Amino acid sequence: MNNRFITLVISLTVSVLCNPLAVMSQADTIYLEEILVEAKRGDDILKTNISGETLKLENPHDVGEIFKRQAGFGVIKRGNFAMEPVLRGFKYEQLNVQFNGGSTSTNACPNRMDPAISQIAPENIEKVEVIKGPYSVRFGPSTGGVLNIITKRPEKSDELKVSGSVGGGYQTNGSNYFGGVNLMLVNKGYDVLFDAGYKNFGNYKSGSGEEIPSSFNRFGYSFKLGLTPADNHRIQISWNQGFAKDILHAGLPMDADKDNSSMLAVDYQGSNLSKSVFLLKAKIFGSYVDHEMSNKLRPNYQIVHAVTPVTAWVYGGRTELGIKVSENDLMYVGIDFKHIGKDGTRTREIYKNACTGAVYDPPVVKKDLVWQNSKKNDLGLFFENKYEVNNSLLWLLGVRLDYITYAIDDPAPDFMELYDNDVQPDNDLNISMNTSLTWEVTGSVEIQWAAGRGVRSPELTELFINHFNVGMDAYEYVGNPNLKPETNYQTDIRIEKRWKSAILYGDIFYSYMTNYITSKVDTTLPRKFLPCMDPKFAKRFTNIDEAYRYGFEAGFDIRFLEKFRYNINAAYTFAQNKSWDEPLPEIPPFAINSSLGYFTEKITADAKVRIDATQNRVSESFDESTTPGFAVFDFFFSYTPIEMLELQFAVTNIFNKNYADHLSRPYKNLNEQSLYYEPGRSFNFGVKFKF
Repeated sequence: MNNRFITLVISLTVSVLCNPLAVMSQADTIYLEEILVEAKRGDDILKTNISGETLKLENPHDVGEIFKRQAGFGVIKRGNFAMEPVLRGFKYEQLNVQFNGGSTSTNACPNRMDPAISQIAPENIEKVEVIKGPYSVRFGPSTGGVLNIITKRPEKSDELKVSGSVGGGYQTNGSNYFGGVNLMLVNKGYDVLFDAGYKNFGNYKSGSGEEIPSSFNRFGYSFKLGLTPADNHRIQISWNQGFAKDILHAGLPMDADKDNSSMLAVDYQGSNLSKSVFLLKAKIFGSYVDHEMSNKLRPNYQIVHAVTPVTAWVYGGRTELGIKVSENDLMYVGIDFKHIGKDGTRTREIYKNACTGAVYDPPVVKKDLVWQNSKKNDLGLFFENKYEVNNSLLWLLGVRLDYITYAIDDPAPDFMELYDNDVQPDNDLNISMNTSLTWEVTGSVEIQWAAGRGVRSPELTELFINHFNVGMDAYEYVGNPNLKPETNYQTDIRIEKRWKSAILYGDIFYSYMTNYITSKVDTTLPRKFLPCMDPKFAKRFTNIDEAYRYGFEAGFDIRFLEKFRYNINAAYTFAQNKSWDEPLPEIPPFAINSSLGYFTEKITADAKVRIDATQNRVSESFDESTTPGFAVFDFFFSYTPIEMLELQFAVTNIFNKNYADHLSRPYKNLNEQSLYYEPGRSFNFGVKFKF
């Protein structure tokens, strides 16, 4: 841990503990780990939640799986572990993925075997907040949206309370075992929360009976300690670790031997500190990922033994002040900082030249710099104002300024030569802004218009990767330190109609992007590894002048006969690379999700259907294939015969449909070639004892 991190920790801690503001009353609702602070009227029509009750019933084995049934989302699948969400076609760093309102992490693997979202276990999640679009400035730059993963929080109690649970289960398709334990200790001035879970998943079978390489093993735990010295002051320490191993990634050329992650966060929140200051927040956080991948289970292992240990680290902090300008005006100002660093070296022991057939004894050893010891710093300033114009109209305005710097401390000689020994990217000064109007037309009808400008500087893969296969195609990719920041101009119009027991909503959006970052075949860049094979040239990351996308989400939710609930949602995104006159790649198809549920105190039952249309709009430059449509039916059931016992049962893919998601990677470096098919029918059983 270097001196800059220590300095940051000390300075933020001092600023928190030495604040002398006095305590006054204030009516606004404030939550430590949530993005939005509710004024007299909420602006949360911009925000949608994936509730904890949904997660509890479906019991997803991977965080990425949570988003499969959410309107506007798709999921990139490289293996049955560490799937990654795509929102309206925005993916990777175009989405601001964070934990508990400000903590972040990053992938160490250049193939994204370990995206940040995989470093939290789904059983630790209380809910997920989603902001669709560049409409938040307070928690880092956002181009396509924000996913805020909120982990479980202790209940409040004025007297000592101890509770917890122990549970486990089995899934037939893959012979999958899982188990977990939860313990909570709460008192008036402190609380402790501990979660731990274990999963041992095997290879599953598709609907056609094909065995899909997909096994993994993971253990993880999390710990939270909260101190409440006064009703309006809270300090919280959060610690999370995950240890995964033997992870098969059929959609990638290698598998993960291990993926270990650690995350630490220290939060402070003070509320109602004076007549005008209703909020003071401060956070410091850090994460470290230790990842190793190899080809020891792949066909080309006879020719070359490749092992790639890589590491990634993130640290930073934020502090924010909430000021009550008037009875109708709330203002937030703050500063944040984030440092990202990545490094690692691939070692290849070459036993045979695949091009000439020459055999080497002893093997030839080669070293390849993966990240070239690269780093990125982001120092941000933000301002947001929420003004209640009248009882039916709320106006929000946000502005953000980010200063981005980079470093590449161990550049590869051929990378230096490619760019004439000038591989240092320029510093970026990015301005993001957004505004929205929320109009309560009647007591049951609400209309919101939002517009935003989100700016994203290139991430380290796009700048510094050096002849690695990191895309969905067979090309080697080469970074470009001359990339410009990517900018998204977006607008949404959303209408929501509420009845006593029903909600109907629709959201249409349009996004126009400049300097869109993508990759293109460069005929001046020959393939570096195995030059005798196709494709003969590499791809280089580049900016394109113009791209756009538009689409909608719509849904209807109704409760009837007291215990029944029906909902349906639909979503579609049309995305075009205007400069190259072709579709943008990896866009989810038109999709419909529907469910019919029955809910009582003891019984919860939910029948779900997911329908994806055929995706014919594909990018030729990415070698993207069309994907046929499908419909998949699932059933989930939970029964609580007594307060301390919960029984779970589910049948997924009831009709044993053989199907593949459009965003799933096809097989790579395996004897057989195939689409990455989803699991066939599975019977799932679970039990939980609560105390």
